[in-house]
Amino acid sequence: MAVKLDKSKAYDRVDWNFMEKIMKKMGFEKKWFDMILKCVSSVCYSVMFNGLSSESFRPIRGFRQRDPLSPFLFLFCGGLSSLMRLAKVKNIIKWVKARRRGPTIAHLLFADDCILFAEAIERGAMSLKETLMEYETNSGQYVNFDKSTVFYSTNTQEREKMAISQILAVRESNDIERYLRLPSMVGRRKRSSFQNLKDRFKQRIDDWSIRFLSQGRKEVFIKAVLQAIPTFLMACFLIPKTLCKDLEGIIAKFWWQKSRNRKGLHWCAWKKLCLLNEDGGLGFQNLANFNVALLAKQGWRFINHPDSLLARTLKAKYYPNSNFLEARLGNLPSLTWRSVWAAKGLLDKGMCWRGGKGDKISIWNNLWISGEEVDRISTRAAMQTLSQYRI
Repeated sequence: MAVKLDKSKAYDRVDWNFMEKIMKKMGFEKKWFDMILKCVSSVCYSVMFNGLSSESFRPIRGFRQRDPLSPFLFLFCGGLSSLMRLAKVKNIIKWVKARRRGPTIAHLLFADDCILFAEAIERGAMSLKETLMEYETNSGQYVNFDKSTVFYSTNTQEREKMAISQILAVRESNDIERYLRLPSMVGRRKRSSFQNLKDRFKQRIDDWSIRFLSQGRKEVFIKAVLQAIPTFLMACFLIPKTLCKDLEGIIAKFWWQKSRNRKGLHWCAWKKLCLLNEDGGLGFQNLANFNVALLAKQGWRFINHPDSLLARTLKAKYYPNSNFLEARLGNLPSLTWRSVWAAKGLLDKGMCWRGGKGDKISIWNNLWISGEEVDRISTRAAMQTLSQYRI
């Protein structure tokens, strides 16, 4: 089962004294902590009562929302990861695996967004409930079980579902809700799963198009705001090309329009505007190519950081006896693996071996000679190269 927790006012409940003790326990120096505390405690409030403002006062807890420092400090004071690991050591909670030989996964945390994984049995639910109660007591956080949800795997019996839902006091969900604004489960209708991208594009444009923006300001707005909206989504999933075309159409319409209710004439094709400045374009992103590039970056991380949780999980499930470059798509792959695997060709074309000992280089299948434009050197070219370097 997967339990998506809802923490009630998570940032506002962090006590500064508790944060001080945690940071001292972690080994931070007093000067460093005093500097951090000045950044946190510089806020003050005043209350309006019958049109009159009261005297200002300072709080003793809470972090500011949207402050770039707040998520890091919140992770220091979380403590849920330590409790989950302790429950694993005591064999209280059984974690889940994507594959038998794969790594165990207990939770996914990003600031105050949290998903817990456990075996769907009554004993596991009771242990999870006790762990969460201990977490509330020690950290001062409050888990809102009324807004939390639990998702069961297909082989869970109805009797176990009813018992677990009563123990945890959370509602059952047939589909995991969005996590970090990403769909947790994507079916065959991928376009409908990512439809909210178009809505977010139109909403941002409606918020700004009422203002008088010059073409230069529109260029900055497109590059800094609109094209940055799908970056996180594109780094995880390969979205349909038709959706990319629709998003580019929305951007192009905004670029050429004169005002909100006046359509402008498209004097140039969008693909020409996506060219580099030195090539006569404006440097706008081609969203489909940008999507593949971000996914290729994920594949590059699998190669350079094979010990990461995601790399170990995908390796155990899809390519246990080979490496990422030799992996196959497999049967019934997830959208995450299908997306990263689709960008493998871009990595394969762009990577080249840097000669060292040469014991891991295949002279017939790998790129190892700089300056070769073809994907793989021919037998004749290889023999000429070998005779030239007298290997």
